[in-house]
Amino acid sequence: MRTRKIVLSMFIIVGLLFNLNTIAQEKEKKTYKMAEITYMLPKIGMEKAFEDAVKGHNEKYHKTGPYKAGLDQILTGEETGWYVWAMGPCMFSDLDNRPKDDAHSSHWDKNVSPTIEKYGRSEYWKFLPEVSVYSGESKPKLIEIWIMEIEKENEHFFSRLLDMVKKVHIKNGNEYRVYNNLLKENNGRDKAIIFEQNNWAELDEDSEFMKTFKEMYKEPNSWEDFLKDWREMVKSNKSQIWRVGI
Repeated sequence: MRTRKIVLSMFIIVGLLFNLNTIAQEKEKKTYKMAEITYMLPKIGMEKAFEDAVKGHNEKYHKTGPYKAGLDQILTGEETGWYVWAMGPCMFSDLDNRPKDDAHSSHWDKNVSPTIEKYGRSEYWKFLPEVSVYSGESKPKLIEIWIMEIEKENEHFFSRLLDMVKKVHIKNGNEYRVYNNLLKENNGRDKAIIFEQNNWAELDEDSEFMKTFKEMYKEPNSWEDFLKDWREMVKSNKSQIWRVGI
């Protein structure tokens, strides 16, 4: 009888630990940081009016919390001249209660819409802290963003490469962010890496990534193997410079 009680107690304890672990995992799954982005092209000659109108709208309806919004401008590449309106960090569950009453819509339609030539893509990007180095303390004027298409069967292996990249940047004291597109459209926009810049001159500086990589990973041909794996997993990479925090 004593043995049965001990066994039963052990099952109860294991069950409680399993439930606690499950609850913790569910909580972890529900907590993440996502950005909703919408591309907008202002009418020619109305760029400043567009910026002012969006800033006024954000100040009135998107000032704090998960609905806080900002505006960036694409400066290079085929999308030069487009702006990116970004809201967050938020989660999908936040979208059900986003500002959408008549006053909000009317304000946008009256002040912002007249300055817009057309709308572009709308996407949801999840921040990946596990492969990023980011304190959130800086306020850059520019960012360099890589938008990449990843071989689907290599997603797991690509994460391992990003882990190597993270260790190098930590040693160099450099920050960057990695995002995952949550609603992919098979259009070459799977992952994004963001590097912050204070000015254009920083693009001329050597990050010493290769030098530090070779110091950390001393195996023969480690750098060459890394580049080979990267090129095999990254099908395409579009690099752009954005003006941020308008």
